[in-house]
Amino acid sequence: MTVVREDDVRWLSGLVGRAAPPEGWAEDEHLRYRLYQECLAACPSAADEERIVEIVVRDQDAAMAESTLVWHVDRLAPDFTTAEDFADRVSTLAGQAPGFAFLQARIGQWVPVKRAEADPEGSVAAVLAGNLWLQRTIADTSRSPVLLGVLAERGAARKLRNTAADRLRRLASAGGAASP
Repeated sequence: MTVVREDDVRWLSGLVGRAAPPEGWAEDEHLRYRLYQECLAACPSAADEERIVEIVVRDQDAAMAESTLVWHVDRLAPDFTTAEDFADRVSTLAGQAPGFAFLQARIGQWVPVKRAEADPEGSVAAVLAGNLWLQRTIADTSRSPVLLGVLAERGAARKLRNTAADRLRRLASAGGAASP
């Protein structure tokens, strides 16, 4: 087990404008989780992101560390329009955390979402065959009338069919620009 060093936490605190780390950070994984999230959200450069991820991966609470990185991937993914761009963006992060199986799986789950968004008509069968997470994520984030229409009619669960139908209505009423 590796312990996060105080100088690392001081550097992280400085990234988000704090003069000192939050009191109790060494014992409280919730404080570190929030600090890691703030730093990743405010990250000024790719080099800083790599250093933040390096620190997170070394945290003594592996489950919290992995959860932090999954949160980061889930936050980044909607900004990418293609699977390739998304994969390029998270490749360094994935390489820094090879022992985090759920993180690797989540990155893999986003790839078909991005493929579906890039080619809605060609992805209908894959979306309908996909798991509930994939369908729910598309229903929650897609701006594609094709994907939302298919999920509204044939999605795997009533709640996601309703979500897709609602987003499809909002897309139509906004003239093609569905709100998330």
